[in-house]
Amino acid sequence: MAAKPSAQEMLLVEVLAATVLLAVSSWGQNTINAQVTGGGGNGKCTFEVRVDGGGVANVQIRGNQGYLQTRGGVPGQWKRLKCNQPLPRNPYNFRFAGVDGRGRQYMLKDPASNNGVAVIRIEDNGRGMEGYTGDIMWNGGNNNGGQWNGGWWNDNWNGGGGFGGGGGYPPPVAGNLVPNCQNNIRNKISSQLGGSVNFQGSPSPRPAASFVMVDGTANVRDRQGRQGQIAYHCSMHPNGNVAESSFNVTNGPIGGAQPR
Repeated sequence: MAAKPSAQEMLLVEVLAATVLLAVSSWGQNTINAQVTGGGGNGKCTFEVRVDGGGVANVQIRGNQGYLQTRGGVPGQWKRLKCNQPLPRNPYNFRFAGVDGRGRQYMLKDPASNNGVAVIRIEDNGRGMEGYTGDIMWNGGNNNGGQWNGGWWNDNWNGGGGFGGGGGYPPPVAGNLVPNCQNNIRNKISSQLGGSVNFQGSPSPRPAASFVMVDGTANVRDRQGRQGQIAYHCSMHPNGNVAESSFNVTNGPIGGAQPR
């Protein structure tokens, strides 16, 4: 007969379950409302985020809200955003100062010239998650230019970006995502197995953070005439360029291939 768990063991299980639930919910949150402490005079906001090793993130702040856009690795995580007053649309003498973090962080967009949205770029160069803290500061300002509109700033990760309506994220998706992904996989099959590919069905692109995922299956014949099946995956930039791709042999002896 199995021993009955003790009260301490049951409590430990409950604590672990709550911790996992909290962590999962925080990973999915890319927006945050600032804690506004109040006070006049010069303005200041302090942000703290966590970014995955080797990844790139944009910390965006407007008014009393923040948005975190990440590229590569695990999506970034907000820890806090604390301001003594909301960031005005046109702040005077706006500036940024990095406080801590192992990588590089710098001001990418000044709010006065970016529809009222400040953008701080973080470029992490290590392994594993890392915390970053930074301050934005200004000396007064105004909200001329009407109500804030146009959504968050969308980085296309190729040296440009812009605004879109209805929240502005995720960015518009190019219509050539699936063909570009499949052409990339076809080239890999040709170079690695010397064979032909017959893709099955029409995969549906799936947005994920700042990328779009494409997953599908295909029948493959290698250079020796052996047949089999593969599952393939592409991480795509919204503009249609391939960021990363791979395939796994799921059935058959084709090429003695291993996952790539």
